[in-house]
Amino acid sequence: MAGLQIRDVLFGLIVHVARFAVILFGLWLAPLVGVTGWYLGLFVNVMCAVYAVALVTYLKLWKSVGFLTLWRGRSSLLLLVVPFGEAVFRVVPNGLTDQPPGFGLWTLTLLLVGFNEELISRGVVLGRLSRSFTAIPAVAVTAALFGLQHLSAFATTDRGTYDVLTNVLASATYGFALAAFQYRFSWIWPLIVIHGLADFTSILARTSYGDLVVAVTCVIFVIYGLVVLRPLARRAAHARFRWPPKTGQTPPAVAPYSRPATAVRDSETRLTPTPPSN
Repeated sequence: MAGLQIRDVLFGLIVHVARFAVILFGLWLAPLVGVTGWYLGLFVNVMCAVYAVALVTYLKLWKSVGFLTLWRGRSSLLLLVVPFGEAVFRVVPNGLTDQPPGFGLWTLTLLLVGFNEELISRGVVLGRLSRSFTAIPAVAVTAALFGLQHLSAFATTDRGTYDVLTNVLASATYGFALAAFQYRFSWIWPLIVIHGLADFTSILARTSYGDLVVAVTCVIFVIYGLVVLRPLARRAAHARFRWPPKTGQTPPAVAPYSRPATAVRDSETRLTPTPPSN
């Protein structure tokens, strides 16, 4: 692994560790300001959202991650059917249960979860990794870091080891699918909505599915991510095959990348082959 790649992975790790520190600080601060019970989670999610906003604003990524883009195209919308379908599948056939403090506050706190996790993982971290890794490694490392961040459940909940590790694996494969979509289309706000919806149905669904369904879902997400990235991989392979077009031709300049491609034209630039260094 090259030096730049190591630095970018460390950057992603630090970003996630800093988010965990925000969570711990929020859990410490909340009782001091009179926030307890269910609202403790809402308080922490607000703090994580503030952290995400500060990070994205500092790095000037709002436009590049597609948060300000209302429409990215029909193909991107069609590919959202899979993660959206997985989210609504949980409410089949028995619907939702209305847990306190009600659907409204649950919607708010889980949208905040989707907001901060997508901006941090698929926005900041994937954006940084995209400058030094090609598509599949960038997406895979982003997904691994996203999955590993859920180890924080050991410190913040009383869930058992098997439950936490299963959630880490499921989160990593889910993160792989969403990171693949974000890498190709750079359209993050639909991912925020779908992520919040998935958490909403996961927590409030009356039906709880077993390990087999979880395992099948994980496989589907990995396949989905690879399918989403396939056009980029094929374009990269074709570009490598054609390099160099003529002996002695000056190689095209390749701009450094600090964020995912915002459209196909950017992904084509990223996939321009870099000649070996002497």
